[in-house]
Amino acid sequence: MSSVLGVTAGTSAVRIVRPIDPDAPSAGYQFQVVETRRDDPARLAAQTVGVLVQAGIAGESVERAGLVYRDAAEAERLRAAMAEQGLDRYRLVGESEAALTYLRATGELTADVAVLYDLGASGLTVTVADRSTGAVHTERTGAVAGRLFDDAVRLHLLGSDGVWRPDDPEDEEFVAQCRTAKEQLSGSDAVAVPGAAGVILMSLETFEPLITPLVEGSARFVRDVVQRSGARPETIVLLGGGAHVRLVRRVLETWTKLPVVVPHEPELVLAKGGALRAVAADTAVTEQLAAPAATERIVPPGGTAPHRTERLPRPATPAPADETRTPGRKRAATAHEPHVSKRQISGAGLAGTALGVVAMIGLALGAQNTLAGDDESETRQTEVIVTTPSPTPQPAPAVAPAPAPTTTTTVPPVEDPTTERVVPPPPPPTTAPPPLIPGLNIPVPTLPPLPPLPTIEVPPELRLPI
Repeated sequence: MSSVLGVTAGTSAVRIVRPIDPDAPSAGYQFQVVETRRDDPARLAAQTVGVLVQAGIAGESVERAGLVYRDAAEAERLRAAMAEQGLDRYRLVGESEAALTYLRATGELTADVAVLYDLGASGLTVTVADRSTGAVHTERTGAVAGRLFDDAVRLHLLGSDGVWRPDDPEDEEFVAQCRTAKEQLSGSDAVAVPGAAGVILMSLETFEPLITPLVEGSARFVRDVVQRSGARPETIVLLGGGAHVRLVRRVLETWTKLPVVVPHEPELVLAKGGALRAVAADTAVTEQLAAPAATERIVPPGGTAPHRTERLPRPATPAPADETRTPGRKRAATAHEPHVSKRQISGAGLAGTALGVVAMIGLALGAQNTLAGDDESETRQTEVIVTTPSPTPQPAPAVAPAPAPTTTTTVPPVEDPTTERVVPPPPPPTTAPPPLIPGLNIPVPTLPPLPPLPTIEVPPELRLPI
C-alpha cells in the first residue's frame, strides 16, 4: 500500500493532507499543520514532504504529492524547494483546480457557476468558475486578509484599560493571543483576554464592528469581480480560515443575494483537492528526508461521518544535520496530539496567564490590606514565639578535667555603730481640704488676706496735750 499527499504552503502555515483511501474521498483524511513563523513556506513544505516520504505514514510509503500553488511565482518556488530536497514525484495543482476537484468529488458543490471566496492570512482570492464552459476568472487583493482581522483585535486590546501592554506591540506572544481571540469568537459569543489589571472580556458584539469595514470591502470586491467576469454565479463557496468568521457569511448573503456554502474544514479544502489530483500523477520519488512524523486527526468530508482520531507512529530515524528550523519550530511540527488541537493549547495558555494575573492581583490586594491595617495594629502587641532546637550534647573530652575554679567573695565592712545616721526631715504638715458648697460639691472660694492698715504719724507740734 502507498499514500498520496496534498500540500498547501500558506504564509501562516503549511498544511499537509493524506486521504485514508485515495479512491474514496468520503473515507476521511489525516492532516498535519506546521506553522511557518519566519520560515520560507515553500522550503518548509518541501522539507515536511521529505520527512513524510522517508518516515512513511502508518506503515505505508508516500507515493506522490500534490503541491497547490496560487500563481506562477509560487509554483516556481515550490519546484525549486522540492529540487533542493531531491524530490520529483509530485504534481503542481492550481488553487481553483484543487478546490473544484474536492468540492465536486464530495458533492458539496453542484452549481454550474460558482464563486470561490478564499480568505487567508495574507489576502483574499475570488474565483468565478463556470463548469459548462470551463472558464475560470480569478482576482486577488491584499486589502482584506485574516492578519488584518488580527490587527483590529490587537489595536482594540492595546486601547483597552487594564490590558497587558507588551514592550513591542508586534510581540509574537501578544499577536498569537489576538489571533486566538479571533478564532474563539468564530465559535463563541465572548472570549477572555489576559490583562494587566485582570481578565478582559471581549464579546462578539465588540469584535464584529471592528472588522465590518473589512468584510464589507470584501463583499464589494466580490461584486466587482463577478461583474468583470461576465458570469452569472449561482452560489458562493467560502474557503480558508476566514470562512469561520460568521460576519463574512451574513454580509456576503446580504450584498450578493446568493446562497453561501461553507464546506467542512474550509481551510483544508485546497490541500484535500491537491491530494485527489495527485492520485492521477505518475512521476517517481527519488530522494527522502528523515524527521519525526506528527500525530494527525482524521477529518471526514462534509461532516457526515463521525470524527475519528489516530496516532501516527514516530520514526526512529534522527533529524537531518542540515535542518534549518529551530528546535522550537521543530516541536511545533510534531506537537499535534489526537485530542489536543493548537487552538485548545492556546486557550489553556491564556487561562494560565489569566490565573497568573489574578494571583498577582491577590498579592497586591493582600499588601494593600496589610498597609491599611497598620494604624489599627499600632497598639496591639504581637507575640513572636521563636523555637530553637535543643543543643546536641557534646562528647566528654579526652583529657583530664581541669580543677574546679576558686571563687573569691568580697564581704562588705560591718558598719560602725557610732556612725552618725542622717535623719530625714519630717514631712510637711498636710493642709485640710477646703470646705465644699453643699449641693454643688465645689470648694468655697477664699479671699486673700487684707493688707495691714497704714500707720499715721502725727507731728509733735500738732499733738494735743493730754
